Amino acid sequence: MLWNDSLATGVALIDEQHKELFRAIDMLMDTSQKGRIPEVLKFLSDYVDKHFADEQKLHASSGYPKAAVHRTYHENFVRTLRENVAKYNANPNIPAILAINTMASNWLTEHIMVHDMEFSRYYKSR
Repeated sequence: MLWNDSLATGVALIDEQHKELFRAIDMLMDTSQKGRIPEVLKFLSDYVDKHFADEQKLHASSGYPKAAVHRTYHENFVRTLRENVAKYNANPNIPAILAINTMASNWLTEHIMVHDMEFSRYYKSR
């Protein structure tokens, strides 16, 4: 899944971090990066934590009324990502990487298009 302008929220920090998340997800399927999969998974996990923390700070500082619900979406994603990474670590194989790639790219795309865009509209209106 590649970044495209339809995913832009108009909030610079969030957009730049989303682009970085998509780059990491894409690296999982790049066969030239095959030997770096554990490193890419660690980066993805760490970066998700950073991005969600930064996004939640924006929610708090702007008084976003749906911040608690949005945080729950993030927590559920982190749990699912960690479960999938643990499965890969227990049995490193291509189907496990494909599952992580598919889950992460689908979730991120939907989350941006629905929930982050909703926050963006609120944030830019303040």
